[in-house]
Amino acid sequence: MEKIQRWVEKIHERRIEKQYDAIILVIAEEGDGKSTLMNQLTWLWQDVRGLDPTPESVLDRVVWGERDEFKRTMATAPERSAIPVMDAARALYKRDAMDSEQKDAEKDLLDVRTSEYFIMLGYQGYDDIPTTLAKRRALAALKIPRNQRGKLRGYSRESLDEKWETGEWPEPDMRDSFPSLEGTELWEVFKRRDKKKKNERIDPDDDEDESELDLDPRELAQEIVDEGIGRVVSIHGGNKQPYIASELIEVHYGASMRNAKKVKLILENRPDVDLERFAEEA
Repeated sequence: MEKIQRWVEKIHERRIEKQYDAIILVIAEEGDGKSTLMNQLTWLWQDVRGLDPTPESVLDRVVWGERDEFKRTMATAPERSAIPVMDAARALYKRDAMDSEQKDAEKDLLDVRTSEYFIMLGYQGYDDIPTTLAKRRALAALKIPRNQRGKLRGYSRESLDEKWETGEWPEPDMRDSFPSLEGTELWEVFKRRDKKKKNERIDPDDDEDESELDLDPRELAQEIVDEGIGRVVSIHGGNKQPYIASELIEVHYGASMRNAKKVKLILENRPDVDLERFAEEA
């Protein structure tokens, strides 16, 4: 993954620090690793910016696909944020006659140049990509060959122009590989949120039902203390200090992220919760 890391560093240096944004197309069939790659790119981006990424920070700006969510994120995300749009075809898609909302969404992409975002748009196929992006607006594309999870091909703007003109993919400008996230805290939290978002699309009332089933935050905090705080403690990758991770509360106790954050706050303010011993163990 060394080539990808250097590529991300160059984008930050050559585009973002010069006050341009960067829109990257991430193209892969369902199940070939598109989400894995986009999560890793977000992690790398935050690391390049010196932000000490955590699972929570990586997933904080994920757009799960709906157009309203996409537009809201574009309007509110801090400058230089990484914004992964996992299913971009739900927000921006290719069609002969665009409706007014589609036009507004594409206009938003033109208006974000001053925000210096690193935007990843995930598509299952090249033919799903809107003309504006394919022909002009996208800076580059990362393509995972079919049934070759963990492998990728990188294409510059010039190569995308060639693809547009000839209809065929040229030789890639970059070849690299990326590891699986299976078994990591980041992937466990991502899978849970991804499943929840998909369920919400099927049954919009499902989120309300789940919230009603959540334990009271104070009761859950007490349960965590009784079982041992270690299950929800993580070590910060940068300063090596222990902290209570809301993602682990979500994973281990089935809490919604909203409730997990409340529980985290309660635990942090309890006098009987001591994180110092975890610092010594680290």
